[in-house]
Amino acid sequence: MSGSFRRWALLTVMTFAAASLTAAAAPAGQELQKEFEQALRDFDEAHQIQNERPDRARQLFRAAAQSFSSIAAAGVVNGRLEFNIGNCHLQAGDVGRAILHYLRAQRLIPRDPLLADNLAVAHSRCLTPIEPTRQSEFFKSVFFWHHQTAAATRFRVGLVMYIAVWVLLSARSLIRRRWITGSADSSPQRSRALGLLIVVCAIVAGACGMSVAAQRWSDRNAPEAVVTAMDVVVYKGPGTGYQRQFEQPLQPGVECTIRERRGTWWNIELVDGNAGWIQAGDAELISEETEALSQVLRPRNVASVG
Repeated sequence: MSGSFRRWALLTVMTFAAASLTAAAAPAGQELQKEFEQALRDFDEAHQIQNERPDRARQLFRAAAQSFSSIAAAGVVNGRLEFNIGNCHLQAGDVGRAILHYLRAQRLIPRDPLLADNLAVAHSRCLTPIEPTRQSEFFKSVFFWHHQTAAATRFRVGLVMYIAVWVLLSARSLIRRRWITGSADSSPQRSRALGLLIVVCAIVAGACGMSVAAQRWSDRNAPEAVVTAMDVVVYKGPGTGYQRQFEQPLQPGVECTIRERRGTWWNIELVDGNAGWIQAGDAELISEETEALSQVLRPRNVASVG
């Protein structure tokens, strides 16, 4: 994460600017452009003084992260943007929010190698390492295509396969009709080949559809989250009057799943299967759509950006 890291970060931000900011409405686009340019200045200056003035550099990285986050809060959904927010937080020493934004980016650009490298670095800096269960690792390996492709990609593939099914059904019907009427260009073998292709397309379409539906259900009913606060105490019930579930508190960067919500308390399950209750403000949801629905954090609208 030295010179090449810096160049990549700036490149991805510039790509984001060209793709997103120019398409925004004029007044809102100008505000977002100011945020974008300020983030670039802070990010560039932080890298220049990182060795000589580390404290000031961390302040600038946090400022850049805030500016990039304002753009994301305005409704811009971009994997490179989330990746750079994570980079800024990681450079500023905020491991929890670095992992949070890397995981958000992973949903949009899941096969990006630099993202995977930086996420691994962030995980190595988490002070509460938790090993996942063998069962969860098995399911991830079996359904790798679900975890290594973006939901939008799976939706598009499923839609194309669904359309292909109906096109092939129409073609097969036409071939069978021509064969029945005695056309020399048609045959049962060709019809059976189309039937096999229809089955394959239908299976792919169904798998993609179920995958997207499963992710949406999970985001709404069992959303994933990341601990972002320091020294998070896990209790056996929704309140400080309950006994502690674990002897040691959780540190930023711990990933979990929200199983239940009671007021300002979340019942979380860690990747190793252990569970307990934490205050809602100690973690942030990975799915920003779910985060808005749960009203844990309210994104600013475009008019208030800047």
